[in-house]
Amino acid sequence: MKQKPETDEVKEAKDLAREGVERAKKVLPKEEKVKIGFGWTEKEFVKENMNGSSGMAYSANYIEIDFNSNVDGWKNAVLGSALHETTHTFFYEKIDFNHNRDEMPIWQYILDEALTQNMTEKFAPKASEPWRKEHSKQDIAKHWSKIKKEALERKYRFPDPLFIDKSEGGYPNWLGYSMAYLIGQKLLGEGHNLEEFPELGKEDVVNAGDNIFL
Repeated sequence: MKQKPETDEVKEAKDLAREGVERAKKVLPKEEKVKIGFGWTEKEFVKENMNGSSGMAYSANYIEIDFNSNVDGWKNAVLGSALHETTHTFFYEKIDFNHNRDEMPIWQYILDEALTQNMTEKFAPKASEPWRKEHSKQDIAKHWSKIKKEALERKYRFPDPLFIDKSEGGYPNWLGYSMAYLIGQKLLGEGHNLEEFPELGKEDVVNAGDNIFL
């Protein structure tokens, strides 16, 4: 049995990730260079729900991409993960944010995810992001008043229960991601461009959410 990942697969993953970085930077120019850390994943959730690739952005200049080349669609997933995480680095650069140092209010993280998900949909359309449309606006509307009242001002933490919650009695899993995507769609429809998202405020999130979910 061949050892995984094979050398040519590692090279291809790196090339795909760099392509994702460059696609993001063409739309959202950055001052800082993006460094990429690579890893292999055997997480069942990533293999079954994310086409074999996941990522994390830690700062304006560093992202990590994990992949499993045994999963169908892993190549598109790696490209999409890299584009998504590089978009996070653009947002972090604009607000001077580092996960190891800073905290971000939920309303701002909603803008961050609104940007990343709409970027990935447009510039890596073959990459699967099932959380983007997991919940309809009708589903989210049931929770919007509570989110406005209780969640927007508190600090984001990973994994945050508004975005990832598999417990009984909490928000439906991935609710925040679907909500952020729709809010991003609304902001784009109002004439904001993607590059403006880091400059928007809580009132923009609230107004867009009210227009969608009330």
